[in-house]
Amino acid sequence: MLFFDILSLSQSYESFFKDNRIGDSKIFKYSDLLQLMNKYKDICSIIPIGLSIEKRTIFKIKWGIGKMKILIWSQMHGNETTGTKSMFELFHFFLMKKNCDLVQFLKKNLTLLFIPMLNPDGAEIFQRRNAINIDLNRDAIRLQSPEMQILFQEIEKNNPNILFNLHDQRSIYNVGHKSFNPAILSFLSPSISMEKNIYSISRKKSMGIINFIANEIYKILPDIGSIGRFSDELYPTATGDWLQKLGYPCILIESGNYPKDFQKKIIRKYSVLSILSGIYFISSSTGTGVDLEKNYKSYFKIPENKNILLDKIYRKVQIQKNQNKFFVDIGLMNFEKFDFMKKNISIFTKIVDIGDLSYFFAYEESIVKGKKFYGKKGESYPKIGDIGNFKIL
Repeated sequence: MLFFDILSLSQSYESFFKDNRIGDSKIFKYSDLLQLMNKYKDICSIIPIGLSIEKRTIFKIKWGIGKMKILIWSQMHGNETTGTKSMFELFHFFLMKKNCDLVQFLKKNLTLLFIPMLNPDGAEIFQRRNAINIDLNRDAIRLQSPEMQILFQEIEKNNPNILFNLHDQRSIYNVGHKSFNPAILSFLSPSISMEKNIYSISRKKSMGIINFIANEIYKILPDIGSIGRFSDELYPTATGDWLQKLGYPCILIESGNYPKDFQKKIIRKYSVLSILSGIYFISSSTGTGVDLEKNYKSYFKIPENKNILLDKIYRKVQIQKNQNKFFVDIGLMNFEKFDFMKKNISIFTKIVDIGDLSYFFAYEESIVKGKKFYGKKGESYPKIGDIGNFKIL
């Protein structure tokens, strides 16, 4: 088995993986995809596989000649772009280091099938849903959207051994509940039943692969942040849950968050290396007798995500109503707004919680100890949903 040195790969990330053609903006549109794909036409096959609702071509990129088939898709939510960028940085590594032992090993043992933008209409306007406002990740059974029909046709046609479903996650997830510890990456091996402790062979395999990836990524984590695991709650119409139930091992990778990394440039590094770790482990199982599911129970050693993280908290703020004074914490979250004309994203902040937030953490905290709340129009107390243009004095 070829030695896999994630420490060395992490240290060489800028020179081995970084593709300067990929911009820093979180926006990644259809035109960006067309331009970037052209760079890799000499090492990959680029194959049209269908049309979106607004008649944009959906592509499949094929790399490798091995028997083990891995099908990966990204941007089924049009505004979740880290997975797409991560895969192209992986292709950049394959191109720049095409003669190195690791790349040759992967190429010989794997066939990667990558659908880089399953929802090009949503990507064009930085929107989660498709052009008729269907969430593609909840259309796995009815298959009303042409985009999901294309995905399932490719799965049926190619009969892949493993599936990777790439997403971005919101900044609300903390790993554990004892301290500020944002989820840099989160993983899920989707459930196949409402009943707990039901593990099919497909689920055991995806759990085993995730366990290997997590053990590798733990070696290179920064001082702040960690790896989380989503709950086992079953979503019957979700893509991963349904495909895993059909017998396809499905690995969901969510690119998380890191302080002051709004564009997810730091996060992208961990996303790239998690995918590379996964495909290396799968490749290493080919012809070696290694069972992908061998250590599947260790999947549960990954701490579960906790929805206890806010973008900002003001603690112990004095508010007032009808001459009565109260001391509260005020929690805020950032929201993105896409400007279609300017093709950029603006950020605005809303109040999302008021009260005792002592069991919540935040990327930014201010302990104001009795300072007073002043709303934009002179209000002496906040309301849920208010834009965060108030003052604490």
